[in-house]
Amino acid sequence: MQQASVETFSDLIGSIYDCVITPERWTGVLDEICAELGFATGALSVASLTNMKAVVNAVSGSDLAVMTQNAIGYGPDIIELWGGAARIQQYPLGEPIVQSQAVPQAVISGNRYYREWALPKGLFDAVAVGLVRDKAMVGNAIFSQHESAGPVDDGQIAGLRLLAPHIRRAVTISNLFDMKTVEATTFAATVEALKVGVVLADEESKIVHSNAAATAMLEAQDPILMRHGRIAVQSAATTTTLQSAVAQAAKDEATLGQKGIGIPIPRPGGDPLVIHVLPLRRSPTRSGLIQRAAAALFVASAAGPPRLPHDALSQLYDLTPAEIRIFELICEGQTRDAISQSLGVAVSTVKSHLVHVFQKTGCRRQVDLVRLARSLTFPV
Repeated sequence: MQQASVETFSDLIGSIYDCVITPERWTGVLDEICAELGFATGALSVASLTNMKAVVNAVSGSDLAVMTQNAIGYGPDIIELWGGAARIQQYPLGEPIVQSQAVPQAVISGNRYYREWALPKGLFDAVAVGLVRDKAMVGNAIFSQHESAGPVDDGQIAGLRLLAPHIRRAVTISNLFDMKTVEATTFAATVEALKVGVVLADEESKIVHSNAAATAMLEAQDPILMRHGRIAVQSAATTTTLQSAVAQAAKDEATLGQKGIGIPIPRPGGDPLVIHVLPLRRSPTRSGLIQRAAAALFVASAAGPPRLPHDALSQLYDLTPAEIRIFELICEGQTRDAISQSLGVAVSTVKSHLVHVFQKTGCRRQVDLVRLARSLTFPV
């Protein structure tokens, strides 16, 4: 397939963020992604592990209502089709995993779900993208390839890789709203009722509004505070990262990418917290929520304790989850071939991510990456 234009992706990314406020739009978004990237079907599933309820459950494509019903009886077979539960845990979040590259063909061909359901429909391959995997939620997006379209190509992978962080941000924030549709007329009341802190800021990170939870945080100066009218935290480096994400969200949400997803807030005490940044301006759906606000900042509990150097690599060097995982495995002494096999991606993909790691960190050799990892093991 041909690479989609920036303009097309911008519209699509805007539609993804609209799903935060109007979750019933997810099916339409999946339709758009399938049409744009040439997939036959698409499914988005995010479930809460606290109450075992679906946060998002949307499907797109022919016969998918029937497929969804049939998939219930094929649960173990579908897990096996992706290499098993332990293998799935190793796949980096946000990285498209091509089934035919990650799992031996003999395993795929002998799989009951593949033989009885996918193959008769002409669906001979699939791509999965992990969206969230923590103590609170688990979620994935899976796109199937019809045999008439040929093998999954680099353009499809590149498109999913670009869209993945936006989908991840949208479903994470959707969970904070408990997947309820938010009307512009009731947005203020909805935000006010949220237990998480919500700050609305303009393009310069100046605070336009804060709900009761965020106001209490600002008054206590923990974990957020106000400096010259702008949202900030105690850490200067984290404040820079946060304000940069807000500025980028206001300027061009399509290029926001990984920035602003779960920014960790260093705290001397208390439970770990993170900040998620939701762009507001570009879409009429979101821009109508409140005047002057360029972004909504959600201060929420972290899914787990801060991980160093993992969080530092994301915060300081803007590494993606896939790049961080490869960084970690390289530092453990694994070869590129071994990483390719464990993560279920092509060796060329590992090499490409590693090039990005070197470029972003300024390192030239693998030994330099090891030194960098050691330097980030403790707060600096």
